[in-house]
Amino acid sequence: MPITDGAPAPADSRVPELIQEAMSVTRTVPGLSRLQELNLEIRAELRRLIPRVERQTEQITPRTTAWYSRERAIAQTQGELSQGLSPSPLAAALAIAELGRCLRTLDQFAGGER
Repeated sequence: MPITDGAPAPADSRVPELIQEAMSVTRTVPGLSRLQELNLEIRAELRRLIPRVERQTEQITPRTTAWYSRERAIAQTQGELSQGLSPSPLAAALAIAELGRCLRTLDQFAGGER
């Protein structure tokens, strides 16, 4: 059972759809315009989830597995967010897939397991 910060996910959350689409972009690379849209949507969700997971981390005993896993997920996500999107469709698709993996992890920590 995930540890949550008590704040429910928005009822109209598209997170599951975004994760699924991000995981499939390397198989069927969409056009660059769709990749750019997806990039913006995923980044917005990641920025929404980071503070929730940070609040959890503050409530967890430091240096435990749960604490380290959240710390690592936040650091990985922030690293990915610092990268721009390549104009190459394949490179952009690979970056979107990595953002999708970050989104899946943070969503699970935030209580969005589906």
